[in-house]
Amino acid sequence: MHDLTERKRELIQEVSQIREERDVAQLENVVRQIRERQDGLRSNRKTLPKKFDPDAVKHRKNFKGQDRETFMRLIREINVQEPVEDLIAMLSK
Repeated sequence: MHDLTERKRELIQEVSQIREERDVAQLENVVRQIRERQDGLRSNRKTLPKKFDPDAVKHRKNFKGQDRETFMRLIREINVQEPVEDLIAMLSK
């Protein structure tokens, strides 16, 4: 398989041999479609941060964590009497 540069040269030679206006117009349309696809890919590409920052992700996603008072109220309402070890054992069954 030829390398990309060689393939481009061969394609340029082929294009220079085209004689029909209709064929040139068709080729122009194909080239335009390729450019639009490449531009779309470029515009949708986002740069990744060099270091992961969980706080930045929370901020960007507008993460609001649990309300501690509500969480503690739910724990009191559940009123679990079993020891934690027994509850964990139940989960592993």
